Amino acid sequence: MTDQFRAKLRLALPFALSGLGTGAVWAQTDDQVHQPLEEVVVTGQLQKSLAETALPVSVLSDEQLRQQQSTNLGDTLKNIAGVHSSSFGSGVGRPIIRGQTGNRVRVLQGSLGTLDASSVSPDHANGISPLAAERVEVVRGPATLLYGNGAIGGVINVIDNRIASEPLSPRAVFDISHNSNNQQNTGALLLEQPWQNWNWHLDGSRYSADDSDIPVPANPEQADEYRGVLENSDREGDSITLGSSYLTENGYLGLAVSRYTTNYGLPEGLHEHADAEAEEADVRIDLEQTRYEFKAGRDLNGLFNSLEASLAYTDYQHRELEVTSATTEVGTQIANQGFDSRFTLSHNPLAGWQGVVGLQLQQREFGATGEEGYILPTDIASAGLFAVESLDIAQWTIELGARLEHNQTELHQGCKQSSNTTSASASLLRPVSQQSSAWVSASWSERAATEEELYSNIDPASCSHFPGEALVTHAATGFIELGNPELDRETSQNLELGWRRHQGLWTAEVNLYYNQINNYIYAANSDQADAPELFNLVADSDTLLYYSQADAHFYGAELSATGHLYELTSHHLDWRLQGDWVRAQLDSGSNVPRLAPARLGTELAWVGERWTVSLDASHVFSQTHTAPGETNTDGYTLVGAYADYHFLPNGQEWTLYLRGNNLLDEEVRDHTSFIKDAAPAPGIGVEVGLRVTL
Repeated sequence: MTDQFRAKLRLALPFALSGLGTGAVWAQTDDQVHQPLEEVVVTGQLQKSLAETALPVSVLSDEQLRQQQSTNLGDTLKNIAGVHSSSFGSGVGRPIIRGQTGNRVRVLQGSLGTLDASSVSPDHANGISPLAAERVEVVRGPATLLYGNGAIGGVINVIDNRIASEPLSPRAVFDISHNSNNQQNTGALLLEQPWQNWNWHLDGSRYSADDSDIPVPANPEQADEYRGVLENSDREGDSITLGSSYLTENGYLGLAVSRYTTNYGLPEGLHEHADAEAEEADVRIDLEQTRYEFKAGRDLNGLFNSLEASLAYTDYQHRELEVTSATTEVGTQIANQGFDSRFTLSHNPLAGWQGVVGLQLQQREFGATGEEGYILPTDIASAGLFAVESLDIAQWTIELGARLEHNQTELHQGCKQSSNTTSASASLLRPVSQQSSAWVSASWSERAATEEELYSNIDPASCSHFPGEALVTHAATGFIELGNPELDRETSQNLELGWRRHQGLWTAEVNLYYNQINNYIYAANSDQADAPELFNLVADSDTLLYYSQADAHFYGAELSATGHLYELTSHHLDWRLQGDWVRAQLDSGSNVPRLAPARLGTELAWVGERWTVSLDASHVFSQTHTAPGETNTDGYTLVGAYADYHFLPNGQEWTLYLRGNNLLDEEVRDHTSFIKDAAPAPGIGVEVGLRVTL
């Protein structure tokens, strides 16, 4: 046993023992354990239960969501099979689904797009606070039919009660916590109150954190220390939402307004600037987002039985600040304003078929100005028609869908691209027994190129690249990114096999998938690009990336299983196993960049009437399937623990909880991150909190 391992073990044992001594997931009755049978999947639009849907979907809600909630979306979801989180320091956690991220993963707030800037750059956080979520649904695989061009990787839908369509129960929830690693203090509030035919909803949150402690020295000045501090990784943020809905005999309508802000640092050593003073500056992102939402629904008579209308207007902006001891300067400002809307009609059975038809309209303006303004103001608009139909025949369920969409992306004063995309899907679901079912699905999905892929460093007057001396470096990645106005549509052909056991003393799900993507768009270096002459624009070709196209294929597998190992009248021991694996290559033979490595994890949870204690471990394997210019990333093992205890005085519920993270103080390098070598993940830490429900 090495001295380093002994030191890690001494750090881990107090946290592990404290977790094992209290309790970790609130007690679940036997009915609650088998709740997935009744869980209705809202994001599927047909609103079927988990047992009835052929979607590879995961749902986080209730106690499971509370255990995994974080201040960013990626960290909240990273324990779901097939879902990883791409970091850029502690302030950013962008979800990755089946090796896809950015503009291939659609993030929704109440089934409408968030319209932030997270898909444009890896250092941009999602403009959403998971702390107020009541439920998060993750649909893996192509989901372009219902939610728009581009969701080849999947859809994440964050759901709350800001505009409730059903009567709410009076409720007040207060939650406070403290994390020992970065001294983060977090507070959250939720108030819900019905009054006559009205529902009222208020939620808010606030967090503030110092720099993260990491298991290794962060720079030469810390070389003699066993552990280090990731400088400029501190962060703070807050959110507030006020919503109300009015219920009628056959419908509802409501309004909500929300405000989200966060200010976080990008770890040092990642940005290059023109003068010596700027090189010493800390770079921070100051993000503000205001969102207005309207929703209405009505029951109908006749062919159609219900109508739903949703519209959200989002005003997003963030400033990239360069901070020294004397000054704070705005280097770049990025803005994204616009609306997303959906209108759906559900119809009564026609010859056994039942389903939904809908219209989606979106329009927004995106642009970056200032020192790093490498994408000039751009207008983006889309209009889509879609339909999903389902038919039960004997023991088979058939589901068909189609979508037609028109997309237009135009730089101000010229340079425009228009495209029509088509998507279609078909699936067959059949019960294998009363407790399990199997399915096969196939889909065809097209994705139009996005603003950063088309117009990075593009002159709108000539619709060609800026001259070499005028090219702008994207400081977050350290590269000069060159858009390609001639990009064609991506075409994804996906085949998936799945099996799910949804009821009984144990439940499980297995998914196998293969996805062929023709004209796959990726940021190529000089060894991969199909236009090598462009790399003569700069003296150092290693600093340039060009959005190119090539055929690619993705394939992988996902497994999740949970079972009762032992059960008494009021206690039971549960075991969970989970893993995922994905490979992705261009048809030329090279690997897709920054691909998430395989992982395998397990958890034991001892559940009582008012307490639970759990201990989990997951191994992330090394990533050696690298793209040109990438380096291999070592694997690591994460050990965690969670405990809580519920007091129930006078009808109230007080929950004391404890969470231990990275208990072995492992050095964690995220292969999906642009800055894995400069910014390891936080080391050992414990979070203690109290949640009160009135």
